[in-house]
Order: sequence, then structure tokens, then C-alpha cells
Amino acid sequence: MIYTKTNKLNFENEIIKVFQNTTNSYKFYWWYSILQLVKKKENKTFKFDEIAIQMIVFAWYPVNYYKLSLGKQDQLAKYVKELKTHFIELNDDIKEEELFLFLKENKDVFKVKDIISKLVKYVPYRFIRPWFNESIGLEDAYVNGLIISLQSNQSKIIPYTIDILNNEINLNSIWFDWIYSNIKIIESFTLFELFKYVEKNNPYVTNISLKLFKPRLRKLSESTKLWKNFIEIKGNSNNSVFENKPLLSIQKLAIDHYLPWSLVTHDKLWNLHPIEQEANSSKSNKIADTKYLGVFTNLQFNFIHHVSAINSKHLEDYFTLFSTSKSELLNLSNQKFIELLTTKISVETELAKNMGYFTNWSYLNQD
Repeated sequence: MIYTKTNKLNFENEIIKVFQNTTNSYKFYWWYSILQLVKKKENKTFKFDEIAIQMIVFAWYPVNYYKLSLGKQDQLAKYVKELKTHFIELNDDIKEEELFLFLKENKDVFKVKDIISKLVKYVPYRFIRPWFNESIGLEDAYVNGLIISLQSNQSKIIPYTIDILNNEINLNSIWFDWIYSNIKIIESFTLFELFKYVEKNNPYVTNISLKLFKPRLRKLSESTKLWKNFIEIKGNSNNSVFENKPLLSIQKLAIDHYLPWSLVTHDKLWNLHPIEQEANSSKSNKIADTKYLGVFTNLQFNFIHHVSAINSKHLEDYFTLFSTSKSELLNLSNQKFIELLTTKISVETELAKNMGYFTNWSYLNQD
């Protein structure tokens, strides 16, 4: 077939068709992993296992760190959770490069090998199935064989062919050129389609687009300054939430997100409080027991009145949260403020429970 501008435009339409009526996440992660490998290696041949490992790395944070659902029957999410359970040394927030290296070095370990084998049994074939009309209505068990027998048909410009002897794919040269020349656009389109898919499966979760990858760096410098000032002035009369000791006695200060950052994905003041680094590390991205909520909300009440005397601009997070003005916020009684903030946190906590977060965490070293 002669390669023309029209063919190039058809590639975009063909990829769009791949993602239509998708009921599992594997197509998005398989394709996005191929894109990243093209960008890194600039070649056309990729082993099944390296694509599968890249898929697991990309799905790790959405599934294990952010607790997102990839669909009730999604197998990729199931395998990612299995790896986390099997290898307890792998943290939810492990660096992506460390996870990739770990899986690569352990790809012959039974658990990893078994999962990779399951992933690549169907995924490479199902992704290019839309190019084979002959497979429509065919029983699942016969699809792989049909694709292998027909993939050399020169009338079809499919993205890649499958080499079952070497367990690898070979990108079509024309597809490779198109991908390499339009990589950023294709990446953006793929991520947008993935975003829509994940959003559909997590209708009550906010900031889905931020939860597809490793979290960004958090900016807590301004918040830390405000809390340090509060501690300096009122640290003897206000206790820490989990350790139950005067804030002024904190030795190694950290700023904790009362609701885990992985759940809310923001650094708003209404969700922050000072804490010992040890307690902060222990809590990680767990949901604190409700017994701490009263202490936290009361501390927040005292904090906003302290901050208001410094600069009311720092109260904007609270104005938005409660849909109120400065005067209305500062005129709230202690009881009313605690009631409003408790309601907000309780709603988020219920969502976290449904998503599978660890709940009812308590600090063991509490006095």
C-alpha cells in the first residue's frame, strides 16, 4: 500500500477505534507503555516482558497509592495488587524507576513471571484485533492464532506484528515514523482517553488527572512558616493531634495531611497540622481513627484565629471550603466550626473507606 497523508490521518482514527467501548484498562497501558519505550529506545522491537513491566509501573500509583478502581473485572489492577501483597517490601509510593528495576531484576521469580505471562497471553493480540475483521464473532480461544496467521497480510498496515518465537512485537516502520514524529500529541490523546476511562470507574473521586502518575512535589514551605509561628506563640496551650503533647515540645517537626494527600491531592491549610516526623512516617497515607477528629478540628479553630491576625489571605482555603466570607468564618463559634469541618472530613473518610484505604489508624507511641 502506498503511504500517503491520508493514511497518516487514518492512523489517528484507527487508534481512536481501539479505545472505543473499552471495558478494561490494559489497552491504554499497553499502548502508553509502547509509546514510552519508543521514546526511550528509539527502536521498533520490544520484548513482551519489558512492555508488561512498564504497564505494571504505570498502573502502580493509580491502583496502590491512590486506590483508584480500574473496573470491577480489570485484570491489570488485580495483578498490581497481587504484587504489592506478595512483595511487602514494595511501598505504595515506591519510585517508578526503582519499581521498574525491581521487576526487571525479578522477572524470573515465579510470582512476577506468572503475572507477566498472564498479561501478555492476550493483551498483545487484543490490542490489534480491531484490524482483523475476520475475528468478529470468533471464540476467544481462536483469536490469537487467527491474528498470527493473518498479520503478514500486506494489505493491512497494522501497528505491529507479533513474534511468538521471541516473545516480542515489531512495530511497523510507517507506524513507528508516525509515532516518533507525533509522540507528544499521541501521548496526550492516550492519557486523555485513560483519564475518561478511570473517571468513569471512579465517579466520586476528585482530581483524577493528578492520580494517574506519581504525585508531584508538595509545596509546604508557606504552611510550615505559619505553623511554626503558631507553635512559637501558642505552642504550650495547644497539643499535637496524635501524640497528645504540647506543640512546643515537638522535636522533629513535620507537617501532616490529616486526610492523606493521596486522597485529596492538595495542600490546603484546613487539612494540615504539625506533627513529629516519627508519627508522620507511621501514619503515611492511612486514615486516622475518628477519636482524633475532635482534637484536630479544635486545633484548626485556634489556628485560623491566629492566622487571621497575620494575613487574612491565608484563610482563602477556608472561605472556599465553607463557602463563606472572612467575617462569617471568624464569627463561627467553636462548636459550629468543628461541626462543619468534621462533616467535610467525614464525607472524605467514607469515600476513602470505600476505596480501600487503611482506616482507624492510631499512633502507638501516644502518651
